[in-house]
Amino acid sequence: MSMKDESYGVTKQNLVKDVVDEKLEEFFIRGFTVLENVLTNEELSETRKRLDDVYRKQVEEAAQNNFKLGDIREENVARMIFAYDDYFLNMVTNSAIIGYVKKIVGHYFILHLQNGIINMPDEKHHQSSWHRDLPYQDFVISKPLAVNALYCIDEFSKKTGGTLVVPFSHKMETIPSETYIEKHALQVEAPAGSVILMDSMVFHRAGYNSSTIIRRAVNHVYVAGILKQQMNIPSMLKGKFSDNPFLRMLLGYDSSEANSVSEYRLKRLKK
Repeated sequence: MSMKDESYGVTKQNLVKDVVDEKLEEFFIRGFTVLENVLTNEELSETRKRLDDVYRKQVEEAAQNNFKLGDIREENVARMIFAYDDYFLNMVTNSAIIGYVKKIVGHYFILHLQNGIINMPDEKHHQSSWHRDLPYQDFVISKPLAVNALYCIDEFSKKTGGTLVVPFSHKMETIPSETYIEKHALQVEAPAGSVILMDSMVFHRAGYNSSTIIRRAVNHVYVAGILKQQMNIPSMLKGKFSDNPFLRMLLGYDSSEANSVSEYRLKRLKK
């Protein structure tokens, strides 16, 4: 049955040609969608091991600087993990995910962050508070400035503390009332190997892991080139990957701010 037979007074309707269009429609309307089977079982096993290794290195770094990650609410978070292990660059550049990012943000975008999240059994994670991944922003915009690609390294379920979201909240300037959230928030359930694509302005939080397994995830935020990175990735990498034109753009080499007028103009001269 056509739209003409099912409605009246309607002149336009979204056209969905394939699964990509279907996922994008869901993303733009609800603020998130789930892509399954992005990582294989072998990749998941390797990722778990390497993520745990990077986190241990960052715990040791903190100790060398005479503090514990828990002192600053950073426990069970591994930041910019690809800067510690090239293996994680494969997630940053995954062609299927990049294809979605281009359709959502546009063709010029940079990596804002890559964080490994380790949700331990029967422990409250600091990301279990409601937040946006563009924090402290209370505006809405007609097109997304940023998109999350959250890789589910272990199963996301109610038992393991899968991410809770408030659908459509990327269209609201402020967080809804507690009453509204209790009534309308939902927990995203997804098998290991899936990726949750989410508008970074959607209010969300980590769930409580009441299972007996560790629930790991690797979150990426891709942003329009006018926004800053969470950290100065080009400075961290010290020129690494800069000879690849796509990675130069993605990792922020071409959009980091100049330190002087002369440096700004020399950058323009090279383009």
